[in-house]
Amino acid sequence: MSSRTNGLIIALTSLSLAAVACETTQDRDELDLHPKSQTESVSASPTLEVSTNPEAMAAQEIFNWQRLYRDTPSGSEQKLLKEKLRASSDTTRGKLSFDQRLQNARNTLAIGQRDEAKDLYLDLLKEEPQHIDIQLELAHIHLAESKSERAFDYLGSVRKQLDALEKPSTEQVFRYRYALAGAYLQTQNRKKGHQILTDLISKNPSFIPAYAALSQSYLQSNHPDLAEFIAKRGLDRGPDDPRLLNLIAVSYLRRNRSEEARTWLDKALEINPEFVPALVNRSHLAMQRREYARAENDLQKSINLDPINVDSQMALGLLHKKTGRISAARGCLEKAVQIDPQNPFARYHLGLLLAKDFKDESAALQLFYDVLQARDEDSEIKNLAKVQIQSLRDSRLYEK
Repeated sequence: MSSRTNGLIIALTSLSLAAVACETTQDRDELDLHPKSQTESVSASPTLEVSTNPEAMAAQEIFNWQRLYRDTPSGSEQKLLKEKLRASSDTTRGKLSFDQRLQNARNTLAIGQRDEAKDLYLDLLKEEPQHIDIQLELAHIHLAESKSERAFDYLGSVRKQLDALEKPSTEQVFRYRYALAGAYLQTQNRKKGHQILTDLISKNPSFIPAYAALSQSYLQSNHPDLAEFIAKRGLDRGPDDPRLLNLIAVSYLRRNRSEEARTWLDKALEINPEFVPALVNRSHLAMQRREYARAENDLQKSINLDPINVDSQMALGLLHKKTGRISAARGCLEKAVQIDPQNPFARYHLGLLLAKDFKDESAALQLFYDVLQARDEDSEIKNLAKVQIQSLRDSRLYEK
């Protein structure tokens, strides 16, 4: 789940699946759990009036591992994780317990090695095909890769397992429903995604990931005022969180209020100087002011922290293009497409570069056509792709 501003996506790859595929949209619409399986709580209202029940779980008790629900680990945290992974190298891996190997998979994901982490998860799933947490974590990985079909496969399997339990754990219910909301949002079923996220907030008012996902969704559907409102409600429920501060900044960027956006970005980075989405957004503002060195510093820092962040790679590619480093720009944009093959913005900007600077019209046309096929509902980028397709067609006719 990621928010967008000014053409950049700002923020939020074989085993036969043990999951049962959900073959129709109607099947997917029924994937939320029956109310009897969910924790009791007051119903959520559209205005996010949430329960103040002191029995509500603390967020850290629901999600206590890296990458999927927390911010990207800091540089020092990543160093410690790498040391732990080195300590459990190939020479000792055969002696590790299942839980230790699962922690290694999570740590590998946390340091940005997504493909390697996926292989570790799949090896574990071969041993325990019904492991709920592993399937949920794999669902999140597929959502990060914009592969919602695969995510729904895992979620369908988890739903059946939770239904079979007399009393599923609250933690697993939360994890399942949060992942399901993300899958619904990615397939443009915003109504169901919003319903689940709002209900999770009513059950746990301090669950920041739900506020962030809901705010991001409103940004994606071009409702920056609502996005700001949701993010600020999240801030009202706990200490300042850089995810929410960053989303408020993006809502101001959407309304061309750059100075206010900068103020909120500064607040986010004061709390966490290594918060990648805010670094990317601050670099975007710096590029607007032609402060290219400052922008590049933020982007290089963000890539060092999170090498599989598509926004960082795309922004650095555009910066290289602005400063005349065309080959470097191509490398970054190709990396962005590799990280997220379904990303229409990465494909569009790579297509522009190939058409105008490398005169590779065939490759550019394919990228623009791919943009038109994106599930993304943003019509602006698709309209821009149509303009480029027509321009390339016209130029070919003229040459003939």
